[in-house]
Amino acid sequence: MKRTTKLTLLFTAAALIMTLGSCSKWLNPGEETKVVWATISTTYGMPPGEEYPFYFITDDSLLYCPMNHTSIDDDFEPVDGQRLILYYKFKETTTQEEGEEETLNPGDIKHIDIVQMQLVDTKEFYYTYEPDTLGTDRVEPQYLWFAGGGLGTKRYLNLQLSIQAYNPEKHSFVMAYNLSRETPLEDGYYCLELHHQAKDDPLYNNYNTLISYPLEGPCVEEGVKGLKITVNTINQGIKVYTLDY
Repeated sequence: MKRTTKLTLLFTAAALIMTLGSCSKWLNPGEETKVVWATISTTYGMPPGEEYPFYFITDDSLLYCPMNHTSIDDDFEPVDGQRLILYYKFKETTTQEEGEEETLNPGDIKHIDIVQMQLVDTKEFYYTYEPDTLGTDRVEPQYLWFAGGGLGTKRYLNLQLSIQAYNPEKHSFVMAYNLSRETPLEDGYYCLELHHQAKDDPLYNNYNTLISYPLEGPCVEEGVKGLKITVNTINQGIKVYTLDY
């Protein structure tokens, strides 16, 4: 679906399967299944008669309303602001041609089938005078990007990381600000450090993990150009990643 589509869409979720497994179990969506990063909202205001327990607000600022909430796992408790990856298939849609490209016509969408919903770790920045106590183990960033911010949601810093592990569930990740710094800015960029603690887990296999950090407070004050993130990487040692707002 194109980013230029600005209208609010209502979808019926015919099936919703909750999968809370390791992020290393990456699902290849294929040709028919779509994939999108989104945020759960439990507070989005809808017209009377159209209220639901929660909504999915995608990073492309589209609103997905799962009307069939009974299909959700009984143990699932929606948390406002929780980040997730949503895999879904369109049903009963038509397409329209734009040049040589076929695109979905949003006005003709009847409902979607949600194939999988994968929750992503959502954490706040951590402020400390002793950041090294949060872990100094190596990690390899694969992708870092800003996302979200539509329909009243927060903006987020997203990370996809590769780690070496035997049991990835033992590992922890903290995005920290070092309170010992004389100034939070360097060349106009807010400085942070990514800390990884493996807890003596053997370096057995490669795994991917996904994390979202809400962007709020001093890091997004007026005049801040972006972020500088220091990481102890697997392949390049200490490296600083610069991201512009």
